[in-house]
Amino acid sequence: MFDSAVPSYPDARPARVLIEQWAAAQRPAVIFDFNGTLSDDEPILFRIFGELFDEHLSWAMTQDDYDRHLLGHSDREIVEKALQITEAGDQDVDRLLQLRKQRYRELVADDNPIQPDTVRLVELLAAHQVPLAIVTGAQRDDVHAVLQSSPVGELIEIVVAEEDVTRGKPDPEGFLAGAARLGRDPGDILVFEDSVPGVRGALAAGMRCIAVAAEPGAELMAVAPASVPRLSAELIGHVLPTLRG
Repeated sequence: MFDSAVPSYPDARPARVLIEQWAAAQRPAVIFDFNGTLSDDEPILFRIFGELFDEHLSWAMTQDDYDRHLLGHSDREIVEKALQITEAGDQDVDRLLQLRKQRYRELVADDNPIQPDTVRLVELLAAHQVPLAIVTGAQRDDVHAVLQSSPVGELIEIVVAEEDVTRGKPDPEGFLAGAARLGRDPGDILVFEDSVPGVRGALAAGMRCIAVAAEPGAELMAVAPASVPRLSAELIGHVLPTLRG
């Protein structure tokens, strides 16, 4: 039987209240960011971009560089920002993106980055007929490469990827496109995000948003209405009766 006890998170109460408000909405739905949120792959991305930029741009990118300047932006924006930082304007953005894509698919092929706790959360939401979508700055092929080898892939059919928008996060365009495809008002949607641009975009779209970060930075804590260290089914245990209703 599912345990609906209060989650033992340091910030459980704010997240709990926000989730209760969301569950009481007329037609609740959920949008997940992908990289670093639904898919626990930020370490993979940091490794890939680090190797790519070191080899092709002669830039020894640090974790602080990545977190401050690149995290939360689309793949194309990350490469373009790296070119600006390194003043390597002669590089082909599409070629670098293709190299990144190939390496990403190699690394996730044998070790799916969607964690079991996250799978259980998605399964529980789907079982209660909560519509689900992904809104991400990642390339669509990357998303499908991960989804096709995870149980989550059968439960989340709506994906708004980098190719579907003209303006990336923090612009709300992607989130509003996700709401339209879900057939829901923005106020009915709860977003899980891991970056400052993502949180800002979700809030600008008029949605509720919870930051997902084991060690959230000061800037993320300043913009996020609530935060949790990870995704798990116990986040929504206390609102299951409401969702059934």
